[in-house]
Amino acid sequence: MTRFVCRVVADVVAVALVPIAAVTVATPGISSAQCDPNWSRNVWTNECKPPPPVPEWWTPRPAYAPPFAPEWIPPPPPAPPWQPGDVPVWNGGIQQWVFIGH
Repeated sequence: MTRFVCRVVADVVAVALVPIAAVTVATPGISSAQCDPNWSRNVWTNECKPPPPVPEWWTPRPAYAPPFAPEWIPPPPPAPPWQPGDVPVWNGGIQQWVFIGH
């Protein structure tokens, strides 16, 4: 009896997987060249849509700010005169600029 059940299960799995394999081989791959990389693409209708507009309240992060810093980050201070090679780096733990020497 167990052998019969195993055989039926194997047949059912084979019958279910053959159409999936056929569709996978027969359909062309999705090309990212059809849409702009920032746009969304509907696979079923092959339609590309631009992203929604930026809300009015959103302000962009300053160019000098690292991605993990808050929006209110002040500009980096100049290097101290006694260590002109130091580079200011934002420290997220103490929320201020620190200098790292080279």
